Amino acid sequence: MPINNDILNFKEFSTWVATLHELDRELWTRPLSKGKWSTSEIISHIMNWDHHILTSILPAVKAGTPIRFPDEDRYNQQASDYARSGIGQSALLEEVIQTREQLVAELLDMPEAYYYKQLNYSLSFLISEFVLHDRHHKEQIESWLRQHQE
Repeated sequence: MPINNDILNFKEFSTWVATLHELDRELWTRPLSKGKWSTSEIISHIMNWDHHILTSILPAVKAGTPIRFPDEDRYNQQASDYARSGIGQSALLEEVIQTREQLVAELLDMPEAYYYKQLNYSLSFLISEFVLHDRHHKEQIESWLRQHQE
């Protein structure tokens, strides 16, 4: 698989996630606004979708079967519940980084034909969409942190 900008952006996200080890625990668990998720829940949410790509999307692409998505609300709630389950900040961050690194490695090992194979979606399209998804949440967290860190 040739390295493209989307895969590089996917890989670089882990570097940014690692900086959150230094985040104050109170800020880590405080919702970004009333009724919204905390940084920990957002990070868990991203990991949950990485896990879905690894366990469902990549196997579907390799098998040439349609790509399926879980019920979004329920799936996102699972991520939120996991972040609030008592898992420590460092443990969650390490799990997120490990999951992302595994995903990047599998993408890089995948034959180029699979990456661009058009099923109901191409993997290329989905990865570019998830890069935008990551960027949205990263900007959301960074903006909130600028307002709340001294």
